[in-house]
Amino acid sequence: MLTARETWVQDAHWEDLAHVECPTLVVRGLDGDLGRAEAQEMVRVLPRGIYAEVADAGHFVHYDQPEGWRRVVEPFLETALPA
Repeated sequence: MLTARETWVQDAHWEDLAHVECPTLVVRGLDGDLGRAEAQEMVRVLPRGIYAEVADAGHFVHYDQPEGWRRVVEPFLETALPA
């Protein structure tokens, strides 16, 4: 089964993002491998996508900058989750 999914992680799956109906936060660590243009394109394709950046963080934003992570995630959750 893992062999069947080897190429899946390499593909972009842009057409799948267009079907995500829930609010989605795309968080990019400025020191990570994901480029700003690609992350912003994800947000454009996602029907309810929101973009945020965290400085001095790589791919593992929550690990590299936990306070920065909270600063972008908590406001998103307050608006995305029903009261």
